[in-house]
Amino acid sequence: KSKRTNAYTSSEDKLLCECWRDIGQDPKVGVEQKASTFWLRVHRGYHERKKFVSYQMQSKRGWVSLLKR
Repeated sequence: KSKRTNAYTSSEDKLLCECWRDIGQDPKVGVEQKASTFWLRVHRGYHERKKFVSYQMQSKRGWVSLLKR
């Protein structure tokens, strides 16, 4: 089992896959975009469409860790 498996909830994983698919199949850009541009678009699309709090941020420990940075 991969360590990454627990990094995302089912909802987060599904949304990430949908964004990856949608950006990858964008007929306006196609396969001509650079990898860095592709992943930036996936990142932006994911956060624009996300309607839930990330799993890591739901725990008090996660917030405390961020506040100490």
